[in-house]
Amino acid sequence: MNFESLAHTIDDDFDLTSDLDHGGIVIPTQTCEHVQYVELLDTIVRITPTQCVDCESTTENWLCLSCGEIHCSRYVNNHGEGHWLFTLLTDEKYNVGHCLTIGLEDLSVWCYPCKSYVKNVRLNPLIKCIESIKFGSSNDSLDQSCDCETLDNLIPTVDNHNPSTIIAIQEASLLKELTKTDLLSFCYTMKFRSASIDELVRLHSSDYVNMIVSAEKVHSKISSKRFHISWFDTALSTARLSAGMTIDLIQNVVNTDHINGFILSTSPGHRALKDHGNGTSIYNNIALGVNSVLMDKSTNNPRKSSLALIDSNNHVHMEGATPIEDAICHMINVLTPSSVFELKQPAAKIPVVTDNNNNKIQIERAFIVDLTCEHGSGIQSVYYESNQVFYLSIHKEEHQHRSSYHECGKNQGIGYTMNIPLACFDRAYDKDYETIMKELILPIVKEFQPELIVVCVDFELPHITASCYAWIIEQFRRIDQSKLVVALDGDLSNVSSKSAYVQKVLSVLIGKSSEISDDEWKNSGVNKDVLHKIDLIKQKHQHYWSCFQ
Repeated sequence: MNFESLAHTIDDDFDLTSDLDHGGIVIPTQTCEHVQYVELLDTIVRITPTQCVDCESTTENWLCLSCGEIHCSRYVNNHGEGHWLFTLLTDEKYNVGHCLTIGLEDLSVWCYPCKSYVKNVRLNPLIKCIESIKFGSSNDSLDQSCDCETLDNLIPTVDNHNPSTIIAIQEASLLKELTKTDLLSFCYTMKFRSASIDELVRLHSSDYVNMIVSAEKVHSKISSKRFHISWFDTALSTARLSAGMTIDLIQNVVNTDHINGFILSTSPGHRALKDHGNGTSIYNNIALGVNSVLMDKSTNNPRKSSLALIDSNNHVHMEGATPIEDAICHMINVLTPSSVFELKQPAAKIPVVTDNNNNKIQIERAFIVDLTCEHGSGIQSVYYESNQVFYLSIHKEEHQHRSSYHECGKNQGIGYTMNIPLACFDRAYDKDYETIMKELILPIVKEFQPELIVVCVDFELPHITASCYAWIIEQFRRIDQSKLVVALDGDLSNVSSKSAYVQKVLSVLIGKSSEISDDEWKNSGVNKDVLHKIDLIKQKHQHYWSCFQ
């Protein structure tokens, strides 16, 4: 970033701290979108001396959370903000500089581009470390140093030079439980980021994205009647993080040899439609991720939603857009930080597979299996007329929105949707799901030959054990020429209690354990409703797939 562009950015977006600000009661924001980009200190042992490095002032000083330098506040000589601007000039990677600083008086954290105090789970370990140094610890065994093992910078417990799985963990409690095992030593761990506006509008309508992003920034109310979503203070920013990490993980799984993926997000998305959300589903994470690697083979829809910089003033335009849509896209793009992508890994850099023209590989066929408690109406809606993505859902029979076994696609997508509605859904057991896998899912996967398989889970099925989930995942893992991604989706309100399920699935995903035995397969003990629905679905889909003829 050169000085001219920096000055332009500051004038238009940042609006440096006003001299009229004299403090008072403040409410820290929990939706700071810069936190995930900042490189935080790894270790703090002591904080001395406590004066500003520029003017030696000892009045209300602040500690930079990126480099540990101490600078005076905006009420003294404002050297803290000067330090941020200087680092902003040289930050070509994230374009945020050392924007986070902590007050040594009250240990409050300030973000310069947000012009606000902030709270974020990523900052908690560092704040606790500084607090113990400043005030002393009540626990004599507490070390005065801080190893910031944050959600996006995980150090494996042992060296492993051949990881088999990329994992993205947004849920802090699950991360804590996994660190007690050696499972993460078999994984690349991903640094996640918020999805950009450009990425979101490639699936969702610009009107919807503009409304959600604007509400995220100013914490305004959203018309629930129009967009059908329920949300809390941090839901909107969390949803963008979940979307961004899903996109990045799927892209890397597809573009890397012999690697699968596991997404542990905290914001569901499989019910979100193109032009509005649905309950707690705000952005359709899975569809965004699949679309980012799916080769566009459509011929009847020349209009695209990709953004491109086409003039010297960095104005953004969308091909085929109306002037109003174009203005909206430009406005929200200006308000969005540049895209960031990086993997944190225990060994060598992950090799990216490219074609002969050095382009990232894209796929032609993807298979999405929905094993959550809720029908993924949003995913089905996105791909209902597509013959590139096969969507399969097992759900309660009373679900609406084209969830009957009669609903199997439209136009080019006829036969590429399979709904398995069960009257006995709340009474289905491992044997029932294993039978569905053997009789319906595996035959169609073998014939469809997808290059990517995405399995959506929420681990909330009433009588399905962790071993059954692991058995299903292992069946998919053994399919040749297909990459596999397991994604938490659906109802995630109680996912923190499912650590045992996560560990079981991850164990088979990395190949450390197996749930597949050599026992002869039998359909004994299977619910009659399951067997009846299997027969009906085979009759319906035999018109489209030879495996059922």
